This record gives sequence, C-alpha cells and structure tokens, in this order.
Amino acid sequence: MSDLIKCEIDGALVHSIAIHLKKSHPDWTVDRYKAEYPGKPLLSKTAEDMIAKKRAEAAAAALAESDADEPGSALSAKTVVQKALHDVFSLPDTKETRSARGGVINVDVLTPNDPDMVPEIDTNHVHDPEFIKNVLMALTLNIPMFVWGHAGTGKTSGVEQVAACTGRELLRIQHTVNTEESHIVGQWIARNGETFFEHGPLALAMKNGWIYLADEYDFAQPAVLAVYQPVLEGKPLIIKEADAASRIVRPHPNFRFVATGNTNGSGDETGLYQGTNIQSAANFDRFHMVLEVKYMAPEKEVQILCKQARVEELDAKKLVEFGRMVRESYDGNKIATPISPRSLIAAAMIGKRKSSYRAGIAYAFANKLSRVDKEVVDGLAARIFG
Repeated sequence: MSDLIKCEIDGALVHSIAIHLKKSHPDWTVDRYKAEYPGKPLLSKTAEDMIAKKRAEAAAAALAESDADEPGSALSAKTVVQKALHDVFSLPDTKETRSARGGVINVDVLTPNDPDMVPEIDTNHVHDPEFIKNVLMALTLNIPMFVWGHAGTGKTSGVEQVAACTGRELLRIQHTVNTEESHIVGQWIARNGETFFEHGPLALAMKNGWIYLADEYDFAQPAVLAVYQPVLEGKPLIIKEADAASRIVRPHPNFRFVATGNTNGSGDETGLYQGTNIQSAANFDRFHMVLEVKYMAPEKEVQILCKQARVEELDAKKLVEFGRMVRESYDGNKIATPISPRSLIAAAMIGKRKSSYRAGIAYAFANKLSRVDKEVVDGLAARIFG
C-alpha cells in the first residue's frame, strides 16, 4: 500500500511537501505551509526512511575514509580537547586501542556545562576497547545506537563509563511495562495553585544536549516506544498535550540517543527475561547501529573480579573457570540459567568473607535456581573448590 501524503493546498499525493511546493506552488515556503497546516506531515514514511538511510551511509562513508584516526567533532558550544583513546580510558597503548591502520585514535573530551549530569568515573571498571570504539563511533556520527545482551555483561555501565571518561552529560531512564508516554515527554502538573506543563526526561535531554540512555528498552510497550521514532530520525519532538511554548522540542546538536536491552527487539529466545516484549520492526529499524555484547573474555573477567571483589588472581581464575562451566551447562540445556559477571562478583565478595567460595556461589547464584539446577551448579563448584 502506498504511503503517500496529501498536500493540503491542492490534495495532491506526494512523498515530499517541500519538493511539491517548489514544483507546483513556488510562492509557498515550507515554513508557511507548516504555519497554515500545523501538524500535517511533510514527508512520507518512504521519504523519511530514504533520507535516514542516506545520512547513515554518508556518515559511515566519512568514518571509513578517516579510519577513525581523526574522528572529528560533531559537538557544539563546548570546550573540546582531543586526546588519545588509550590515555582517556587509562588503557595500554596496544593494537586494540588503535585504528585498523595502526594509528592513534583521537577522542573528543568535553568540558561539560553541567558536571552533575556526567556519570562518575569507576576506576574499577574494566574497559573493552572494541566496545569503546563502537560507542564512540555512534556518538561521533550521531547515530542512534541499540546495545543488547545478557544481564550483567556491562551494556549500561559500559555506555555510562564512556560518557564519564569523555565528560558527556548523560540521563539514564529505566523502562518497564508501566512506562507511559507522559513519563517520557512530560505532563501537566499543579503546583502552588497553578498548572503548567513540565517537560519529561527525553525533552530535557534534547534541549540540553545530553546523552539519553533508554535502559531496559524492550520492557516497555511498543505503542509507547513509538514516541521515540521521530527523535530517532533526528526530528523535533512534538508533544501534542503541551502548551504552545512547550510543544516543540528541537534536538540540541550534542543530543545523542542510546538504548539498551536484554533482547534485540525480536523477543526473548532464552526464557530468562520475562516481561520483555517483541518490538515494532519500524521502531528498531531507526537504530542505525546495533551492538550485541557477549560475555567477556576470561582474562578480562579475571581482571574484573580482582578489581571489584578484591580477590587474589588465582582465586579469580578459579571463579571464572566455574563461570565458564556453568555457561557451557546452560548452552547444553543442562541448567536453565547462566551465571552473569554480576553474580560472579557477588559470589567472590561473599566467598572471600565466608572463607568459602562454594558458599559464596550458593548465596549469590545457586540459591536462586530450581533444586535440580542447584545440584548441578553445586557439583560444578565442588569440582573447582572442593
């Protein structure tokens, strides 16, 4: 079915009002049309998708040309200093932290307008250089990004730490099945005998040029998430219920959109994430960069346990080996739940204080399982820790 839109002047069905005005109504401007017919569409869905695709292709081509050695800055009205990626994230200068051509990757480090909105740097966070480079690419090119993967793999914390180390303001919003459009865009409130429209978190992030981190995106209802679609296309947010002064929120040049979830919008294939919803393909099509975060390499997980649980390296290696065995059992359908890095850290912290990592595993992970799965996990723990 055609998705052509109607010109309110002559009733013609077109894909672009701007092009139609130029050809058939040269005395009209787009601004005049918008003023005469407020709220009427200016582009068909086909035209919007084509424009978004061309923008993404142009941005990707520009990055490929530079090979990320000099990513440049798409930032506005901020003090920006470029520093080497390995220096910004306190990493060794290795092949991992350099570009495909072996060049130093320069990263924009900002002086924020509102330091309170910048996440705190976690010195115990173990950075993944490839994850950092992917997030920075999305932020530099202003591409909406969706990050998904199992619980505890560092999706949200990874994005927050990229913002923290580069001085970017970030607003994190949790989504649930009860999230409503008003929770996102704002609502009318009464205070001191007066009523006024108060902008929601999305509008605030757009106005102030913050990163909007839409966490647990796939827990919200698809009909609610549709409010994000024009924003994901780089368009203004139109709040129908607001007063005239608050109705149109245009994106600040520094505004960025990143979402996270346990699924990629196509539903929960594992049965682990009850409450997640199958999402609209039209909504997810507007994320021009999708990144799956998998369980980290064993050596990095060992680093995390040593840093965050303060355990000895030998003990950390044993715990990571236990985690590997549990995940292999899950992949082999022997148990119903894998162990996340988050649970492994908790097991290490409790086990260290109990002088028994087997007890720590029981408190932090095994006691959450069915009796059958608990016996399997305890057997694995016994093989490692006796």
